[in-house]
Amino acid sequence: MSTPTSPAAVPVPAAVTDRGSIPVPHRTGGALRVTLQASARPDSVGYLRKRASMIFAGWMLGTDEAQSAELVISELLTNAVEHGRADMTLAVARTESDLEIAVIDHGHATKSVTVNDPDEHGRGLAIVAAFTHNLSIDRTADGWHILARIVLRSPMPALAA
Repeated sequence: MSTPTSPAAVPVPAAVTDRGSIPVPHRTGGALRVTLQASARPDSVGYLRKRASMIFAGWMLGTDEAQSAELVISELLTNAVEHGRADMTLAVARTESDLEIAVIDHGHATKSVTVNDPDEHGRGLAIVAAFTHNLSIDRTADGWHILARIVLRSPMPALAA
């Protein structure tokens, strides 16, 4: 099992709102939840993915579950950077049986959504769909809201149950 990266080892992009500490999950309706916000910039994607990885280690996700979740997070945040603007939000929630990953892009697309090179672009949501059992994409006045759910086999940590 991999050990979580220490907060000091994760470089913080200048536009991220948290200050390097691991956010404390809060409980809502039996689920553990953490929400992070950052500017929709490429350097924020890796930073938020690493932060989520630390959270998943604390939630005792299995290695395969955590790696799948990190891939889903990378794809969804990359889409938010590519097609949104301003800020983006990553929210993760762990229930007894599911991991919910939500990404909100807080803006309207500033770049064309057309695919220029199918070998390099346009596969992100297909990858996300392959790793999740539920994927919803909604356009609102605030931007795009994407919610992906991954089935978990690992039990809820005893301290969180």
